[in-house]
Amino acid sequence: MSDNQGFADRNSQPLRVIISGGSMGGLCAGLALRRIGCHVRIFEQLPDVLQSWGAGSVVQLEMDRFFFEYGIPATEAVGVLSEKQQFLSIDGSIIWEEATPQVMISWDMLYHQLRKSFPNELYHQGNKIVGFEQNDNCVKVRLEDGQEEECDLLIEAESASSAIRQQLLLDAVPQYAGYVAWRGTIDESVLVPEVAEFLAHNFTFYNGPNMQAICYLVPGSNGELEVGKRRFNWLWYFNVPVEELPELIGNDREVVQKFYLPQAEVTEKVMHQRHVEAKKFLPAVFQHLFELTEKPLIQPIYDLSVPRMAFGRVCLMGDAAFLIRPHTDAGTSKAVTNAIELAQELQEARGNVVEALKSWEMTQLPLGNYVRVLGVTLSNRLGLSNSPSFVLHHP
Repeated sequence: MSDNQGFADRNSQPLRVIISGGSMGGLCAGLALRRIGCHVRIFEQLPDVLQSWGAGSVVQLEMDRFFFEYGIPATEAVGVLSEKQQFLSIDGSIIWEEATPQVMISWDMLYHQLRKSFPNELYHQGNKIVGFEQNDNCVKVRLEDGQEEECDLLIEAESASSAIRQQLLLDAVPQYAGYVAWRGTIDESVLVPEVAEFLAHNFTFYNGPNMQAICYLVPGSNGELEVGKRRFNWLWYFNVPVEELPELIGNDREVVQKFYLPQAEVTEKVMHQRHVEAKKFLPAVFQHLFELTEKPLIQPIYDLSVPRMAFGRVCLMGDAAFLIRPHTDAGTSKAVTNAIELAQELQEARGNVVEALKSWEMTQLPLGNYVRVLGVTLSNRLGLSNSPSFVLHHP
C-alpha cells in the first residue's frame, strides 16, 4: 500500500516513523503503520537476513487475521497442519491425546512472508540505532554509522538487548529464569520411518521431572510442505542453576549477551553430558531426535517486563518491552496486537503522537504483563526453575 493513502498528521503530511528492529515485531508495526498512510523506515542492526535456527510457532488467530487483512499469502499455505496433541510417558507410550488442529509454521517462513510485503528501499539492513533525543515536535535518531535522522515517532522493536530501552529505563534488564531450552531441527527424511510417522501431524509432549520436551513439524528450509521435505522442530527445557550457566553457554561475555548459543559454539563436553542425560531422562523418540541433531542450539530463558511503554514520541513494543516465556507461544501474537492497536490509536488521535501513545500504553501494558505472568505460571507447573535472578549486565 502506498504511503500516501489513508492516515496523515494534522498538517496533512504523512507521519514519519522510524522503527528500530526489523524482525517480526518491527515488520508487523511497519506494515500496520504504512497501511494508515505513515512513512515508515525500518533499521535492522544485523547485516544479513535474519536467522531463526529452525524455530517454529503455532499460528495464532491474530496472525491469521493480520495476514488476511494485509493481503499476505495465508498461513495455511506456508504451514503444516498438526491434527492432535499427544503426551508421552517415559516409556514412549501415549498417556493422553486430544484432537487440536493447529497450523505450525517456521519462524523463518513467517518472517520472509512479512519481509516480502515491506519495501526494500525502506528497510535498512546493517545499521543500528544507538541513541535519540526528542522534543515537543520530533525525535532525532543517531545511527551507528554516524548519520542522524528525524521522525515524528520512534518505535523500539529490537530484541532483548535494546539500546533505546537502556536509555529510557536503565534498570529494565533481562533476568535469567533458571532454565534453558535445548533445541534443534531435523529433516523429515532423516528420521527412522516409524518415528517420523509417529510424530508427523502431532504436537508431541513429554513432561518429566523438572523438564519438558516437545516436537512438531514445520515447513522445509525453503518452505517445502511435501511429505519427506519438511522438518521436525524439537525443544527440551530443563533447569540449569545460575552458577552453572556460564559453563553451559560459554564464558564469553558476547555469547551471553546474545541470549543464545549458535550451533557451532556448543562444546564437545556439553554435548557429551546432554547425550548421557537424554538417554536417562527422555523417551526413545526424543532420544532419537537428539542423536540426529549434530549441533543443537542452547537458549537460556529470560524474563523482562517494563513499567512503561510510552515515552513522549518514543515507544517500546514486542521483546523490547516484554520477554515472554515460550510456553505461551504468544510472542508473535503479542507483537501483532501491539502493531495493530498502535495503528488504530494513531488514526483516532489524528496525528497527535503523544496522546496516541498514552492511550495505546493503557491497553498494551496490561496485555504484556498478563502474558508474562501466564508464561511464568505455565513454566512453574512444569517444575521449571525460577531461581534467584541472574541479571544480564549490559556492556
